[in-house]
Amino acid sequence: MQSSAIANQPNSEITLNDFQLQRLTLAIQGLSGQQLHWASGYLAGLSVTQQPHLNETKSQRATILYATHTGNGRSIAEKLTADAQQQGINSRVLSVADYKPRDLTKEQILILVISTHGEGEPPESAAELHRYLFNERAPKLDHLNFSIFALGDSSYEFFCQAGKEIDERFESLGANRLLPRIDADVSFQEAASSWSSEVIEHSKKLIPEHTDNVISLSGTPTQKRSDRFNPFQGTVLDNRRITTDLAIAKIHHIVIEIDPQVVRYQPGDALGILSRNSPALVAEIIEATGLDADAKVTIDKEEFSLPRALQDKLELTLLHPTVVSQWAQLSNSETLLSLADDARKLREFAQDRQLIDLINEFPVQIDADTLVSVLQTLQPRLYSISSSQTVTEDEVHLTVSAVSYQAHGREHLGTASNFLTERIEQDDLISVYVAENNHFRLPENNDTPIIMIGAGTGIAPYRAFLQQRQADEAKGKNWLVFGNRNFKHDFLYQQDWINFRQAGLLDRVSLAFSRDTTTRAYIQDKLREEGETLYQWIQQGAHIYVCGGMEMEKGVRESLIEIINTYGADLALDAETTIENLRAEGRYLRDVY
Repeated sequence: MQSSAIANQPNSEITLNDFQLQRLTLAIQGLSGQQLHWASGYLAGLSVTQQPHLNETKSQRATILYATHTGNGRSIAEKLTADAQQQGINSRVLSVADYKPRDLTKEQILILVISTHGEGEPPESAAELHRYLFNERAPKLDHLNFSIFALGDSSYEFFCQAGKEIDERFESLGANRLLPRIDADVSFQEAASSWSSEVIEHSKKLIPEHTDNVISLSGTPTQKRSDRFNPFQGTVLDNRRITTDLAIAKIHHIVIEIDPQVVRYQPGDALGILSRNSPALVAEIIEATGLDADAKVTIDKEEFSLPRALQDKLELTLLHPTVVSQWAQLSNSETLLSLADDARKLREFAQDRQLIDLINEFPVQIDADTLVSVLQTLQPRLYSISSSQTVTEDEVHLTVSAVSYQAHGREHLGTASNFLTERIEQDDLISVYVAENNHFRLPENNDTPIIMIGAGTGIAPYRAFLQQRQADEAKGKNWLVFGNRNFKHDFLYQQDWINFRQAGLLDRVSLAFSRDTTTRAYIQDKLREEGETLYQWIQQGAHIYVCGGMEMEKGVRESLIEIINTYGADLALDAETTIENLRAEGRYLRDVY
């Protein structure tokens, strides 16, 4: 581990004595890779604050922030920090959630890696920063030099919207761009590498380098870290269906064995799965394009056979608008060319199609290298973890619904969900990593009541929540609100909830099964029915959790507004402001997709 320089030291290298090194080694035992990065930045910050001449104006360091749910932004920010420190630039890396927005007035250089969620919203971790910046009392930042790397997916309408808004707001507050904002699409690695190098070069012009004063910590043990670029190979211990054969959705409970020294997670986190495409789909694509299955192709300077490249490296089931645009040029189809000029229609065309549909509808004579160059990189898929590591230390549990739908005359299957439910068996190895979700955590106070709202597999994190609360002997009340289609066929983890109820842990259960009644009842309807009680829980300080699709969360929010308007008429604030305040207080937490 290396830290930034300590200025004004006569030694070209500062070495800790044996006793100091022993104490430091003991202090960092068990820290994850991310925590080691944070500690490095923290120590670097201390070295600066202990030198008054460095703080006469603004902090002479680069602060690198990330706001992301998938972990991509974190990986980019941490690598940038490590590279900057290696080149002698005093820098630190933090989640935006751990950063005080008012400290912007103290910064000289601020680097932000931020993704966009939902309808152009910043990640939950960046909500406070966003409110601070867009407050009418936001301070002038004409001393600040900044750069923003925006992560997004151009198949969505509000591509990189959060990054765009903050970039423009910094400019309006007088801040100076180190270099123009980067709007990175799903295949972001090359853009991130180039941007990081430029950021470091521009930062060197503003911050004195101290490459001759880097602290040497030789002998300090390194901690293995798993992320999307360094996944852990987990062993499948169990893979069984937990809905009946009559259920519309085929949902599996999957147990994966992990090494707890390498893979650490908390209730609320997700597991990233690096899956593979269906061999049958790969064969179908090769046949439809008329390509040679023995052809060799190159991806990132590495040679693969065409079948392996399609199966392991490239996106085949999520048809990206950029692929359609490039296919339009290759096919010279007037239909596709007209779509390419209309972003909304292009997204709609790609939404329910897969690559095989595009190939069949608009045949093109194409060589293997060109096909590979057109396609996007196969992305990991995230699944909410449905277990507590306190209870199952060397296991991680998932709740996976197999995606399957009919469109354009054929069955369409989801990549990861069918990889997990159809092609993975006991004792198989799969590549996984933890995507932390620090804004979907249990309350720190175990006496705090919680309301857990979820539909379908959105129930998964609540199984982890209750396992954890039982292990912690938490006294806070727990209320589960769950919705699905049929009580008999897809009441997920029914026995678990019964056990929690009998143990006195689950105080209240509210169920909405939409296909069991002539008038379909959904979660939001159940919330309205029990609105008075729900409002009482809110008044008692309850934290509200919502996990599921974006449309479901909208319905829940509308129900909460109606409930607050009905039972909180004496409140000085309106219902929408009340909910936003709950969000700001960390009492309305969402994990939506």
